[in-house]
Parts: sequence; structure tokens; C-alpha cells
Amino acid sequence: MARPVGVLVLLLTALAIPMRGVQPQVLLLKPNQPIVAADAQLRSQGWAPAGDATLQAFERELAGNRLTSLSGCSGTGAGFCRYDYRRGGQRLEVITVAGPDGNGLVLRWSEAPRLSR
Repeated sequence: MARPVGVLVLLLTALAIPMRGVQPQVLLLKPNQPIVAADAQLRSQGWAPAGDATLQAFERELAGNRLTSLSGCSGTGAGFCRYDYRRGGQRLEVITVAGPDGNGLVLRWSEAPRLSR
């Protein structure tokens, strides 16, 4: 029969070992963060660009960048643009607004439910 203290030590040791790949990564996006910086950060966390390859030229111009995650831009108003990413079955949508210099700044983001396989 195992001693209760020995079992407790074994359990505490097992809990102290980090479990790689089990813990979800936290999105570190911030409002007003430049989209170029957010894109680099998301890519480093394993998010792949999932933009629209058939964008209109004016949308690329409004976005002010060549990011492959760009899915579209509104042609009027505040200059909202949407960037899409995927990681496994997850989807992420990032909405930007034009900053003072015309470059996109993160306004908000949302994770969509897992894609069905």
C-alpha cells in the first residue's frame, strides 16, 4: 500500500510539470495596435492569413498594406478593413480603422466557433 504522503508528492510533482500544447494561447491584441504589428504577432502564434485573394485594387489601397490576411475594406466612412486568420479549426476576424497616418489600427477582433470538419 502506498503511503499517503508519497502519493501526495507524486501528484503535486505531476501538476507542476507544464503541459505543452494543452493550454490555449491568449490573444495579445490591443486596440489601436497597428495591423502590421498585430499580423506579425498572430503569425508567431500560429495563425495563418486567410484573406481574400480576389480583392479590388481600391481595397488594397485603402488598407495601405500588402497583408495576405486582408479580406476587404469599406469604400466609405471610417475606412474599416477586415483581416481573417485561421489556426487549425479556429477562425479569427480582426477589424481595423484608418489611423491618422492612413495605416490600419486594430479596432476589435473576434474568434469564430470552430469550423466543422
